[in-house]
Amino acid sequence: MQSTVTLSGNVVTDVTLRSTTGGSVANFRMAVSNGYFDKRTQQYVERTTFLNVSAWRQLGENVAASLVKGHPVVVVGRLRQREFEREGQRITVVEVDADAVGHDLSRGEGTFRRNTRGPQTSDLAQVAWAMPGAGTPDLDGSNPDHAHAGVGSPLAAESAA
Repeated sequence: MQSTVTLSGNVVTDVTLRSTTGGSVANFRMAVSNGYFDKRTQQYVERTTFLNVSAWRQLGENVAASLVKGHPVVVVGRLRQREFEREGQRITVVEVDADAVGHDLSRGEGTFRRNTRGPQTSDLAQVAWAMPGAGTPDLDGSNPDHAHAGVGSPLAAESAA
């Protein structure tokens, strides 16, 4: 079992998106500030940790479409340690495999646009409106006529999606 971490910070590089055999992957670097007050010196000490973040498949595509350098973000994911050698030196880096990434709304406003898959709700509403006895095209379930949408109806198809 892997532990999950939640990090809040800023995107400090441009997001790159590339295709791999495992699917799309977006990569960016984030800065996480960890400050504290040093009682001995009576000063605030600022520490910044820089981490590479990888987001795979649909999450990666959404990250690439949504984030730019300077944006405040919250990242939830798993820490991964990677070791390699450069110029005879053994290097260890800690990276984050993201499970979720979003703008930090405590530092600004945002909007959300759902990924589109299959027929759009407005398409289903038009089909439902054309069906005899379908009532109004309110697909939120508030119309009693839609409470028991049958198998094969556009409303059943939407709720299955």
